[in-house]
Amino acid sequence: MDPEMKKKIDETLAKVREPQSDVPIADLGLVEKITYSQKENTLLIALVTGLLPYQCPACSALNTVVLEGIRRRALEAFQEAFPDLTIIVE
Repeated sequence: MDPEMKKKIDETLAKVREPQSDVPIADLGLVEKITYSQKENTLLIALVTGLLPYQCPACSALNTVVLEGIRRRALEAFQEAFPDLTIIVE
């Protein structure tokens, strides 16, 4: 990947923060993989989404809401930083 592209991705990731701790999601290890396809003009950000087995229903629901908020923030940040790309956050 082009160094300028990597730098811009890293800068954008630094802006996406987990809401409770206000720590960037990359620093928390919440980013599993980033794939950039210049040919397809897409950027895919895969977040760690595993939920703990045997988690209480309330905790599971809360984790789901927090994760959806992080996905939304990531999508907004990357769409702003890369308006010419198709951004996919999963």
